[in-house]
Amino acid sequence: MEKYLSFREYYAPATQQEALQLLLENGPAGRLLAGGTDLLVAMRDKGLGAERLISIKKISDFGGIGWMPDGGVRIGATTTLYEVEHSAAVKRAWPVLSQAAGAIGSVQIRNLGTIGGNVANASPAADTAPALLVLDAEMEIVSASGRKIVSADRFFTAPGKTVMERGEILAAIRVPPSATGARAAYVKFAPRQAMDIAVVGVAVALKLDGDGRCREARVALGAVGPTPMRARGAEAALVGEIDERSVETAAREASAEAKPISDVRASGSYRRHLVGVLIKRAVKLALAREHAAA
Repeated sequence: MEKYLSFREYYAPATQQEALQLLLENGPAGRLLAGGTDLLVAMRDKGLGAERLISIKKISDFGGIGWMPDGGVRIGATTTLYEVEHSAAVKRAWPVLSQAAGAIGSVQIRNLGTIGGNVANASPAADTAPALLVLDAEMEIVSASGRKIVSADRFFTAPGKTVMERGEILAAIRVPPSATGARAAYVKFAPRQAMDIAVVGVAVALKLDGDGRCREARVALGAVGPTPMRARGAEAALVGEIDERSVETAAREASAEAKPISDVRASGSYRRHLVGVLIKRAVKLALAREHAAA
């Protein structure tokens, strides 16, 4: 039996102001559409109700990748994952974000799906979320009353939930400039090398001094809690001399901090085990990567 999408009206506003007005007028019946790789599947297969679709794909204010005055990168929310993956600016500033975007789905999905959708969908297993957390990224949110900036740390609140309120749109993601001695990596475990969401995802960002000691560490985990999360104990363990002992401690701390559930993809205990394994891999990969500041 064929399934059909249930929406009754489709809007394609040309400006940010028009999109915000339509969002306010339609209330809960209106759903924003960008790439549609999550939304349309949820409507077709999971019973998500949406009487009216408001496409923001062609609004120039929400697209594109560019440098900010401080040397960071601003990525419009409707920028496709494929564009993020292959962007010279993203690769230069923080290649770990390019790597995380490239870990999502297939080429076809990455050509449709957007980074804003991947973030705003707020899946605990979203691949870009751990990378954005360790990069100290910020979310640029617009509404009829103005614009506000929210840190990635504060953005996710529950599975499928963010701090965004009705009438607000995620306009862009701001990634601050990298620093001398910066290293970062993202690794995930999934049954297949492509087309699978992460059973566990781990991102690590390190700032090293001239002697190779770690001045600051950031560790983020995906698919092991109700939201993508920082692993603060693991971060503390990596500051200072990074050796076998400190990495082992970081792996134990991260496994203890994780709050995984058991589901059809993996048991909670197996996810905890994977966290420790992937922390070690991510630290090793990060240390191996020469990365000059933008």
